[in-house]
Amino acid sequence: MSIDKVIESLPAMSADNREKLRSNAENLRDTGNQTQVSNAERVLQALIDTAAEEKQARYDELSAMSMAERVQDSFDSDPATKNEQRVITGIIDHPGLTPSALTSKCGLRSQSWRAYFAAMLKRREVVFWPDTPTNPMDIDGLMGLLIDVAEAESTLTMKPEMEATFRKLGYGTKKRRMAAS
Repeated sequence: MSIDKVIESLPAMSADNREKLRSNAENLRDTGNQTQVSNAERVLQALIDTAAEEKQARYDELSAMSMAERVQDSFDSDPATKNEQRVITGIIDHPGLTPSALTSKCGLRSQSWRAYFAAMLKRREVVFWPDTPTNPMDIDGLMGLLIDVAEAESTLTMKPEMEATFRKLGYGTKKRRMAAS
């Protein structure tokens, strides 16, 4: 296959195949003849360019989404682990509790509710906050995207639009009492 055809095929190539191609191109760049070195450098630059284009396209797509749509997208493509399911259901089913009370309600022993929730957010940070890594958000900021914190009591409640999204995804076992109007 010609180098031009290899480069044209990059967008459809799997991550594993791209990595193999990168490894081969780096090897040829370091050990090949002049033509191989030139072709290898073209392939390596095309890999960089393709990755940058895909990252920008994903950023543009995420930037156009609401936070609820980002949550839906994230959990559709990367379903929650069992512990993540527990912490999501815990805050939905027990709004207004402190993190330590949520830890107990979720039956967590080795780590706190906050640690599990924070790890879940960090794992999905690129979707929830697509400006990363040029504009990273700390864990409290990430948590604030999904939950409300009553500062005086240090209690936590899932934001209503996030709760609705998580419920559509199948989380939460208790029906939420809505405030009287």
